[in-house]
Amino acid sequence: MLNTHFDLIIASSPEMIPVARASQVETPIATLPIPLDLDGMLAEGLSPREEKVRFGSVAAFHPRKGVQTLLDAFLRLYGNRPDEAELVLHSNLAFGEAFRDVQRLIEKSGATNVVVSHGSLSSQQKNELIKSFDVFANCSRGEGYSIGAREALAYGKSLVLSNVGGHRDLLGHPGVFAIAADVALPARYPEIDNGVFGQQRAVRVQPTMAALEQAFAFVRSPDYEKTLHIRRGIAQDFTFSRLSAAFAALIDPGTGRFRPSREDGRLLAIPADVRSVVESRLGRHASAIPHARRRVVAAHDGGFFSIFNAFMNHLAWDIREDRCHSTLPDWDVDRLIERQGDTRVMSFCYGQPGDGNLWTRLFQPLYGFTAAEMNDEAALYLHTDGVSIGGDYAREPLMTYVHAYKLYHSRGFEGWRRQYHRVFQDHVRLRPELQAEIDGFAERHLRHPFLIAAHVRHPSHTVEQPNAEIAHTDSYIRRIYAVLEERGIARDSEDWGVFLATDQERVVAMFRAEFGDRVAYFDDVRRTRAAEDAVFEALSAEEKNKEGHQLQHLVAASRDQWSLAMAWEVVRDAYCMARCNVLLHVVSNVSTAVAYMNPDMDMIFCSAA
Repeated sequence: MLNTHFDLIIASSPEMIPVARASQVETPIATLPIPLDLDGMLAEGLSPREEKVRFGSVAAFHPRKGVQTLLDAFLRLYGNRPDEAELVLHSNLAFGEAFRDVQRLIEKSGATNVVVSHGSLSSQQKNELIKSFDVFANCSRGEGYSIGAREALAYGKSLVLSNVGGHRDLLGHPGVFAIAADVALPARYPEIDNGVFGQQRAVRVQPTMAALEQAFAFVRSPDYEKTLHIRRGIAQDFTFSRLSAAFAALIDPGTGRFRPSREDGRLLAIPADVRSVVESRLGRHASAIPHARRRVVAAHDGGFFSIFNAFMNHLAWDIREDRCHSTLPDWDVDRLIERQGDTRVMSFCYGQPGDGNLWTRLFQPLYGFTAAEMNDEAALYLHTDGVSIGGDYAREPLMTYVHAYKLYHSRGFEGWRRQYHRVFQDHVRLRPELQAEIDGFAERHLRHPFLIAAHVRHPSHTVEQPNAEIAHTDSYIRRIYAVLEERGIARDSEDWGVFLATDQERVVAMFRAEFGDRVAYFDDVRRTRAAEDAVFEALSAEEKNKEGHQLQHLVAASRDQWSLAMAWEVVRDAYCMARCNVLLHVVSNVSTAVAYMNPDMDMIFCSAA
């Protein structure tokens, strides 16, 4: 039936795959855990545990579940120690004589520290029961998934588990103890006409006793509390919130929120043959499913990192939206000019008409798209509900260059940097040859143990600065020496160096004169020349504070000078600044981008004073 009637199979555990293959299943198989409603449990606080260690199990009274073995082991260890331990057994299901067998064993032992119950519980009652345990135990002969054990992890409980099937996904963590399952038995199911389906592996009483003793000692040790957060963290891998995107990625590999939670690929695996089947039935990026689920962020008339940050702003927030599966850039120059209409382009100068989507000229495609698809307008805009131009400033109003000074000094700046960094790290990849250029430059020039980056902007950028004043070159030089003094680094030491990013030739000359070979910079850059700076200096104070004299404005005034090379100059400067320990900066979209490219870098604002 599986081979004939189904396109693909989803296994809840990698342990299921060899079972399926051994049963002659040839259909492609993906591995995706069953999403569980654990988020509420993870959000709950936990009460201090009592002195008595409480073992518990929520498992069907069925021969496969090994409840009798668990009970036998507990009674031998703790049946006459009611002040130290107790065992709680519950299920809403009972098959054959399994429930009565458990009751008879308790009655025969005369133990008073075993509670057994059978009946339906509400979800809240079941959760409260599991929350009351210190140790969750399951001696099952076979498990495809084991929901109860994962629910117990959400409360940070210790586990004692038979080493079978889906239990193996949970082993190897602090407080999780395995019982060898080394007794081969036929897999008999009384509820299915007493049929036998393959083989199961049972645990023995003595190894079960040993695992219970380990858990008992662990719960009473300081390690139980110290490692509780680790066990709760494991449970997060099985939540709806963590796995919903993975299931969406099974249908549409372009789903942007999908990121495997386990690097080894065991818990989440969508092999190539599965993707091929999905694509053959649903089309590229599930094109056969018509609803809108994609956002395209178009380039606007701005500096390169104004455009880049606008895209990152949408990406960082859209990735949290269940109904937005991917956020894509449309940096096509022809469409930018068309949107501008008769309005003169003031700032954009980073590519020529006909260059296509400039993202693909600098960065690798996103979400499994090809470069061809990102350059195909129809493919790019499929499943979108329109185009976004600029950043989503309703969500991140301080990110724009006009307000960035407030962002740099806000209490949430550090958290903001890390939020954006995670998205940047997961989604933005330079083209390999461009990354290699930066790596080569860094290997040659950025080898000092301590590096200071100086982003020195042209004085025409005062419109963006607080009080319309901008730091000049001598302010940076003084600040560099102050940074060295603060960190106890001698000026004549070989332990420090400077990376300079600037749009002025005269700044390069001043840094070279001051720092000599310690200063590194790219020398194949279009910077303002002395004659251009002289024209600016001759302007009145009022004219200097107007937009229009920045380098990109000078270049944008002549479309013949537009060049992707200028975009690359800015990008590689930013990437190199992000490799440094300290950034000296003023207000700029470049500084904002570098802030989240490296959230551990010290950001030092240079004032005009």
